[in-house]
Amino acid sequence: MGKTKRSLKVNRRDFFTLGAATLLAAISLPDGDLLAFAQKEREKDLVYGIRRERFEWAQKKAAALVAQMTREEKISQVGNNVPAIPRLGLPAYNYYSGEALHGLVRGGPVTSFPLPLALANTWNPELQYQVYTAVSDEARAYHNRDGVGLAYYSPQTINTAKDPRWGRIEETLGEDPHLMSLMAVQAVRGMQGDDPNYLKTVACAKHYIANETDNDRTAVSETVDPRSFWEYYARPFYACVVDGKVFSVMGAYNAVNGIPCCADKNLLTGILRERWGFQGYVTSDCDAIYNIYDPHHYASSLAEACAMGIKAGCDLDCGDTYPRHLGEAFEQHLLEEADLDKAVTRLLTARFLFGDLDPEPRCPYNKIPFSVVDSPKHRALALEAARQSIVLLKNDGILPLDKTALKSVAVIGPTAAIAHLGGYSGAPFLRVSPLSGIAQALGIGIHFDEVYAYQAVRLEGGPQLESSVEQGGTDIGFIKNGSWVEFPATDFAGKNEIEVRVASDTQGGTIEIHLDRLNGPLLCTLQVPHTGGWQNWISLKAPINGVIGKHKLFFLFKGGDGYLLNVAWYRLNPPSPPETHNPNGIALTYQQGCTITGARDDTMFQKAVEAARQADVAIVVAGVNQEVDAEGHDRDDIRLTGAQHELIQAVYQANPKTILVLSTNAPVAVTWEQENLPAIVAAIFAGQAQGTAIADVLFGNYNPSGKLATTWYKSVEDLPDFHDFDITKRTYMYFEGEPLYPFGYGLSYTTFQLGNIQVSHPRLTSGGSITVSVDVTNTGKRAGTEVVQLYVRPPKSPVKRPNKQLVDFKRVELRPGETKRVELSLPYESPALWYWDVAQSKFVLQPGTVTLMVGNSSAHIAHTTTIELV
Repeated sequence: MGKTKRSLKVNRRDFFTLGAATLLAAISLPDGDLLAFAQKEREKDLVYGIRRERFEWAQKKAAALVAQMTREEKISQVGNNVPAIPRLGLPAYNYYSGEALHGLVRGGPVTSFPLPLALANTWNPELQYQVYTAVSDEARAYHNRDGVGLAYYSPQTINTAKDPRWGRIEETLGEDPHLMSLMAVQAVRGMQGDDPNYLKTVACAKHYIANETDNDRTAVSETVDPRSFWEYYARPFYACVVDGKVFSVMGAYNAVNGIPCCADKNLLTGILRERWGFQGYVTSDCDAIYNIYDPHHYASSLAEACAMGIKAGCDLDCGDTYPRHLGEAFEQHLLEEADLDKAVTRLLTARFLFGDLDPEPRCPYNKIPFSVVDSPKHRALALEAARQSIVLLKNDGILPLDKTALKSVAVIGPTAAIAHLGGYSGAPFLRVSPLSGIAQALGIGIHFDEVYAYQAVRLEGGPQLESSVEQGGTDIGFIKNGSWVEFPATDFAGKNEIEVRVASDTQGGTIEIHLDRLNGPLLCTLQVPHTGGWQNWISLKAPINGVIGKHKLFFLFKGGDGYLLNVAWYRLNPPSPPETHNPNGIALTYQQGCTITGARDDTMFQKAVEAARQADVAIVVAGVNQEVDAEGHDRDDIRLTGAQHELIQAVYQANPKTILVLSTNAPVAVTWEQENLPAIVAAIFAGQAQGTAIADVLFGNYNPSGKLATTWYKSVEDLPDFHDFDITKRTYMYFEGEPLYPFGYGLSYTTFQLGNIQVSHPRLTSGGSITVSVDVTNTGKRAGTEVVQLYVRPPKSPVKRPNKQLVDFKRVELRPGETKRVELSLPYESPALWYWDVAQSKFVLQPGTVTLMVGNSSAHIAHTTTIELV
């Protein structure tokens, strides 16, 4: 959550009023009208996975507690970090307990899984459930030990990946509403648990809604037409609420059709609560309540912004605007006491369901031991998730590599030597880079003198890992006076100097480096000056004398107020000679070749080209990271940045046996590479075990099965304006051009054949379902997994409908020569068959001929047939 500059500008509320009223009229809540396929879900006996009786008990307990509070006490409870109320026996609590995007965001021990976009490429909802069950196990384990809280602003961003330029695309679950919904629901289930009486943690569906640009997210108003809203953008949120029973929803920074999301009563109450039946709590994104006033200028004062937020249904302010200014809203008669009571009751209901306020704790999750954290089971799951996330984009037969036929391998590229984890990542003890994974697969030991930020085993007092332009790919930021960091044991044999890479955009500070414990012997003290920016790096050195053996290092930071400095890495000098042990007789050479974003460096470039020329095979590992696209920063282009394309072409000219591994946080346009290189592998940042998984695919220990969850385009010329939210211009459903790689695409080391398609009935009627059966045969020589996909094209309608839309899929594991019968379903209630009628403000169905398409990607359809929808 970035810091934003607060400044008062001209109020734009009147400017937006006419446009907002006109555009929102079509998506306003019609009396008594509910989504046809939602009503039955709301009548079930469970509320958010909790027994209805238990939920109502917690709600009553919360309401009784609120009834005893003064207004001032209630106001104190609607910021994210709430104080205790001792007279009521209510402990303090932080509703922003942390992030769990793909693992807990904290210092190790912790398990880091692949990014959400990588997990989406697995097309495996059951694996998704297992991953987030593991994440919530670790969350509970830390809470049981340290009392850190259980309310997470995670797991995943369920805004859509409709445009690859979006800075946070790595956090999403793809571009298809059906796939996104299935995966998001399983993530919520894994996080919140399945106990009928207690919440394991609170998951958060964010960012509601249309927060799919980042450069201007706190000020922009996105124009969203009613059909795009209901048929596309709302669907993953609807699934999380109705099917996943998510307990928290985050209101977005942006406005939609002129109204800031956190001030929009239609969004937060009309749709979310009255239409979908949501009964959890709504939190703002951090500082979004303030943003209603500035920079949106929708409210004339902060008091009015608070009143708008509470009355709209935003119960919790991630920030301090509610606690500081709600009192003024009451003084100005902008708010009723009952409005505040509702908000506090919703928040406290969650705390009762955690079990923390039980007089006799009986919550089964309290028994989760700390030993689950970074356990062998979780490490194995992280490796399996990484393997399943990898997508084989091209293979002319060079893969898998035969190690017995290799004498020399060159690994080249700017994302090879670092295990990039992406945004909102913790600091796992195990972290295997692509280079390390390849080296280990070849039986070759590698050594780095630098100890990188991500190798820190403990961060206390506020420090967090963040993306960095410095070698290592991450740094330790958010360092304040009294913060400290523990690094693993390092061998001091033959060392006489320590070098630390630092940066500061403030006054800097002091680093005390202690041996073995925080108050252990002082090794040295470094004074960090202002360097001109958080990413303007300098090296500080200090002599060391008389230290032998292995020692842990503790960095203790001291200085003034605010953030002091960043640390990227340290090393002990002089450097150690590289390890050359190679029992298999294979020579491995590594050259970076270029940086991710920088201009060509001729020396680096030529070393890489020469390494490629001398090798039997060259493996180029390239991609983009958070230097290029991240929270708060969108891309302008989708090509590889810096000199990467030039490097790949030069390496290929030197060695035609060049394999490209895209270790990246976002899709990239590699058009020349697709036309010329013999093999391309896509590995969206795949967590702590990414290097092992990549090597397993390259050398044939794992047969890739991943399928793309997004369309990969050839150029930005294929995309509409970045702020165009008209979905009929976007995604595989409407795209008329030829993509670089289509949605649902992914190759295997074996081949599959689909045949003998049968449809259970020629007509689909109200309340019914069609089953599409197909034989899947492994016609190759390796065991493998195919993802069989069912798409539909709806009947001709008065409005533009998708060319095709995913409605079901199945993963099928097959031995060589084996055939399995797969059944795919199309229920009458499938959203792909319905469209939003703007005039009637409801979903309608167009009778007629439906085309059914079965294939292994959106562009590779093996069989087509039709049914009648009546």
